[in-house]
Amino acid sequence: MNYILSRAYVEFGPFTKAELLDFSQRSLLRVGDFIRPEHSHHWEPWETWLHEHAPTAPPPKAVPAKKAAAKKAAPAKKSSAKRAPAKKSAKSGS
Repeated sequence: MNYILSRAYVEFGPFTKAELLDFSQRSLLRVGDFIRPEHSHHWEPWETWLHEHAPTAPPPKAVPAKKAAAKKAAPAKKSSAKRAPAKKSAKSGS
């Protein structure tokens, strides 16, 4: 079955159920959008349509407990070696 999408009184489509579900997942549908079957005159808000047509989601998987992260060693400090003073060149005076 194909569906028509209406946004701001402009009709788009026809779209398949899979396409409309994909639009919903990609957050392309907005408040104020309406959907109807292609050969019907009954419009319904897309949120209502989605509630009736979305596949039932499987129960969420159990999240494994997080392991404590090993402490990272502090980075080694740079040695603070002092620079040797620059050698002065001997200038001969006349």
